[in-house]
Amino acid sequence: MIQLNDNLKISIIGVLLSSYILYDQKPDIMFHKNGTFKQFGLKQEETLLPFFLVITIISFTLYYGLLLKEGRYV
Repeated sequence: MIQLNDNLKISIIGVLLSSYILYDQKPDIMFHKNGTFKQFGLKQEETLLPFFLVITIISFTLYYGLLLKEGRYV
């Protein structure tokens, strides 16, 4: 059975909340004017910061920050 420690639970809740907020706000850097996701790339209608990449960075940063707060540096 999978055991979830407190750091993992807080990270999951934080990622779900940040995902909801980002999707609700629909920033122009990640979304087209009609509300669809922009593709990853360097062209005019593409973005370097797609939704999935931003959420991944937020999740790793949040979990690592919680580990550092706890005093576990490795």
